[in-house]
Amino acid sequence: MIAKHIQPASTLFALLFLLALNPGSTRADSPAETSSPSPTAQTRYVFGLSPFLDHASKERVFRHVVRFLLEDAPCGSTLHAVDAFHIQTIATLDIPAREAFASPKTRTTQFREPIQQIRRFLAAEPQRPASPGLNFEHAIRLPQLLDFVSRNLTAPDRTVAVAVLGSPLYQDDKEPGFSMTQGYFPSDGHLLAARDKSVFGLQGREHALEGVQVVWGYFGEPWANELHRDKISRFWTLYVQRQGGRLGTFTGDLPTAFHSLRAPGPTTPAPEPLPPLDLAQTKIEMLRITRDVGTTDWITQEELRDPARTPPTSLVGPMKIGIRWKGDIDLDLYARPNANHERLYFEHPRSPEGYYDKDHRSSPGREYEFIEFLAAVDLRKVHAAINFYGGELKDEASGEIRIEFENRIYSSPFSIPASRGNSGREGAAQARYWTTIDIPRMLHLPEVIADRR
Repeated sequence: MIAKHIQPASTLFALLFLLALNPGSTRADSPAETSSPSPTAQTRYVFGLSPFLDHASKERVFRHVVRFLLEDAPCGSTLHAVDAFHIQTIATLDIPAREAFASPKTRTTQFREPIQQIRRFLAAEPQRPASPGLNFEHAIRLPQLLDFVSRNLTAPDRTVAVAVLGSPLYQDDKEPGFSMTQGYFPSDGHLLAARDKSVFGLQGREHALEGVQVVWGYFGEPWANELHRDKISRFWTLYVQRQGGRLGTFTGDLPTAFHSLRAPGPTTPAPEPLPPLDLAQTKIEMLRITRDVGTTDWITQEELRDPARTPPTSLVGPMKIGIRWKGDIDLDLYARPNANHERLYFEHPRSPEGYYDKDHRSSPGREYEFIEFLAAVDLRKVHAAINFYGGELKDEASGEIRIEFENRIYSSPFSIPASRGNSGREGAAQARYWTTIDIPRMLHLPEVIADRR
């Protein structure tokens, strides 16, 4: 139980009193002090805490937050602890701008109740949401947290410093398609969208975080790989900066995060140039980095050495289907196991049966994307199609379809009789922008079987 890690109130306050008498003892796990600007008064500190931390992380967070409250927060500042997933206030306190409150001993006595509220929050064991494929470990919801800060805690005469203590991988049971687990990250197109189109949309929010500085401390290594970390770090940096704020420290080392919080810098941070958006990522989609690059070797190979020329021995099983093309155009793959199941494509990249994967590693002139059905599908019932989404050509769009089934790779050319994209529009009038993939015939199934779909 968490009670073994976060001590009962009476023992807790005895400990805090000892810490106040001997402040130096609290720096044992902190990085070496360096010369830096002192925290300015009139600062509003916001601690966004995940309710789903493990026991060891809860203890560490509690000690760091209490230490900051007793020793580091300047007189005249305010502190707000917020449940960063459910977006609910846990505790608030104002440190009077009086000399007596420079003493950790005085703060220990005066702030017992808010400290107790933080302790109770961390000692709780809230039930995690249930959503397929998501575990909510250390989960927070940064867009909602920063919206709360923008609406309620910013003021012209206050510097706001937000300490985010939780996972940088967004997870939401109400909108699971935006989750960043399993190697997913948002395209830059989300940042250009309105909020009703994407939870990460920033349209009309260009100044929502003016003067807000964000420090992020996460736990462990939640990444699929280093590239996944780089993509997530870049996205959150853009997310904060494009609202007028600044994401400073982004680290898995808690002492480093709190060290930077103690020295947030000047009241009005110098404006930083915004990293450029990737103009190839204008669509609202979740891109994916696989843990094992080998899982895409079947589609990345320039030429197939021995494409399958005989039908598979079974009609039911897991399947991967991918498309390849060249040229500065954007084609999209759509597929579903049958007419009654969810369709996978760039705006709906995950379902109980599988996932959509958009290539983001390719160089210009070499593009691919694929859909993998992890659950067994019936080859005769799979619906798959390709759309000419964007760009222009002198002639029709063309490329190659590849399907992996029973560890064999099948290949077939395709073409779309259109010279420009239609942004994914559907309907009878849009037929020339689409081509249907005839999977049974591509896998050399006898016509008598193929026609039973």
